[in-house]
Amino acid sequence: MTEKKTWVDVHADEILSDNSHVENCKQCKDCIFRDDGTVWTNDYRKASCIIYRYPNMKPLRVIDNKGICEYYNNEDV
Repeated sequence: MTEKKTWVDVHADEILSDNSHVENCKQCKDCIFRDDGTVWTNDYRKASCIIYRYPNMKPLRVIDNKGICEYYNNEDV
């Protein structure tokens, strides 16, 4: 009979992170809707903005930088 591995043994080769080094919502950095001046949207990396007001949140594809936000509008244009 095979010996069961502990959780520690199963995940020993994984790198654990608090995700503080991951830059979410990269496309929101220069979007005109990124900040409405509240504490909920004071940073483009947060899940809320003028379009997606707290407690709602941006789509996961936007947060994870895997898709384009349908409301994205560049402030430099």
